[in-house]
Parts: sequence; C-alpha cells; structure tokens
Amino acid sequence: MEQPNLDYILKLSGTNELVKSKLINTMKFELPLEIDAYYLSIRLNKTTQAAACVHKLKNKIGILGLEEGYHIAEEYENHLKNREKKLQLEFENILNLMQIFVNSL
Repeated sequence: MEQPNLDYILKLSGTNELVKSKLINTMKFELPLEIDAYYLSIRLNKTTQAAACVHKLKNKIGILGLEEGYHIAEEYENHLKNREKKLQLEFENILNLMQIFVNSL
C-alpha cells in the first residue's frame, strides 16, 4: 500500500521553510475537520453531502502523494453521487492512513 509523503509540499515550498510550515499547519488544521464532516455526512446517510466532502478530501490525498488513493476517492465520489457506498472501506482506510501521517508531523 502506498504511503503518504511530503514530496509535493516540499516541491511547492522549495527551500522556504516558512511556506513549508504554513502548508503543513494548514493540513494539520483542515484535515481533521474535513474528515469529521465526511463521517457526519455518512452517519446521516447524506450521500450527496458526503460526495462533496470526498471531493474536498481528494485535494489533501493528492497533496500527500497518494496517487492510487486519489483514484479511489474519485471513484468513491462518483458512487456516492449515485447513492452507492462502494469503496467506502477503502476510502476510509486512506483517511486513517492520512490522519496518522499528519498527526506524526
């Protein structure tokens, strides 16, 4: 399974430590909020709202270098729009992996 990384953040920030720090801090602040919003939508069975949450989370998935995860999220988002929860477990495993990684930063 692929692992999250900071390669994209490092590429964006270059040698600027302030930019790198701001990007990481933004990720640390926003990720848990977006994950919580996703889980709330799922609990309330609001699949359209959950799809919107997945759409936002796709950006974070990409930023953390999870290419396969991005494709899974994209498919899952489309399933949710059709009121299907196919790939839910796979997507939630990606969220867990990301949260663990971000918490370790």
